[in-house]
Amino acid sequence: MKTTKQVSIPPLKKVKESLDFIYADFEVVRERWNKYKLEDNSILKTKFVLINVILEKTLDEAVKEFETFIEKGKKPKGVEMGIGFQSRNIMGIEAPRRLRGEPSSKKYKTKELRASIIKDDLDFEVLEETWNSYKLKNGITLKIRNSPINVSRTSKFDIRGTPIYVVDFGVDMKLDLPTRIKEKIKTKQ
Repeated sequence: MKTTKQVSIPPLKKVKESLDFIYADFEVVRERWNKYKLEDNSILKTKFVLINVILEKTLDEAVKEFETFIEKGKKPKGVEMGIGFQSRNIMGIEAPRRLRGEPSSKKYKTKELRASIIKDDLDFEVLEETWNSYKLKNGITLKIRNSPINVSRTSKFDIRGTPIYVVDFGVDMKLDLPTRIKEKIKTKQ
């Protein structure tokens, strides 16, 4: 996972590999399909679906820790709270007739698909790509965008004869803290 930082948002650290974490409830504000035109004229449709948001600590705990640093005369860079998530990438292909082949009901393993690549690193044009938006119950707004990094066509076909593609994704994430927290941080620094 690749993360980007937004200037107004304090830096994040990764959720530690620990059993001590919190699931954050969230509401889906926007979760849309992205579309890409591949060099072979297929249309790749992808959708990032957020399943769980995992926090290292509550927002209140992170703010209290920030205030404690300030009281001790230390200058923290911002409120730090590890965040992670569980997600799925949903994909679909609209392939031109000339690329379709013999339908197969076989379920292929990733290793088998990677071994059957016939066209690697297809170029693509972004037709539509948006940030998904989620509102956490603690007031944080989480924005996530997944983008294909590498798209490859295999020699395998699905049950309708559509070619099967292997797609590697990168994920960008931005956070926006609630206004009350941003104001508190500003007055303390």
